[in-house]
Amino acid sequence: MLYLHETIDIRGDGARPYMEGVLGRARHSEKAGISRLVGTWQVVGSTHRWPRVVNLWELDGWEHWARSLERQFDPAKKDAHLAPWWSSMVRYRRGGFDRILEPVWFSPRRSDLESRGYKGSVVEQQLCRVPAQWQEIFFEEVSASLVPLLEANGVQLIGAYRAVMRADEVLLLWLAETFRGLCAWKQRCGGDRAYAAWLQRQNAWRVRVETLWLVPFPGSLLSPATVVA
Repeated sequence: MLYLHETIDIRGDGARPYMEGVLGRARHSEKAGISRLVGTWQVVGSTHRWPRVVNLWELDGWEHWARSLERQFDPAKKDAHLAPWWSSMVRYRRGGFDRILEPVWFSPRRSDLESRGYKGSVVEQQLCRVPAQWQEIFFEEVSASLVPLLEANGVQLIGAYRAVMRADEVLLLWLAETFRGLCAWKQRCGGDRAYAAWLQRQNAWRVRVETLWLVPFPGSLLSPATVVA
């Protein structure tokens, strides 16, 4: 598996129509075998720079990614749907940046998220800078210690990845059912001994973490809302 993680800078109040457009593109992409949308999320402005949207797309691997690039850049294989869609979205976005991600062994696939019925009102994204020599033990400890700890507090892992073209970047995605649930965990975690021990180990590995919260767009895979209000 391979994943495309997109961070999109939004013009004004264009987040909602942009994400509506992403859902439309996702229906075409999945039907055409281009990619599968895991989520389209609006950044909670009080947690990071705004207005922004984050998209995550799943592909079957490098060969699948190569075909996707050919549809974008090879004149003989271009996806006729892409150019008009891209042009129609320009009014809502200003630019952005992408990451190619490889999942680690305990990262659930899109089909796993769907079969488990995961739904939640908020996703916490953690972009971790982990020195290469510590990454294996970091992931082992996330799997063995952090995942069960957060699950016991109502927070589910929905993604764990390495950034292919940024050697020290790791991305973790966590899903909470409600804002109240995630805020309650944030209030408790300062006094949780197991979490304090995790932070000590993380500091020993010289890990730096940048956190933001994301809201899934209604009608997307992880959103509890099926229609746009």
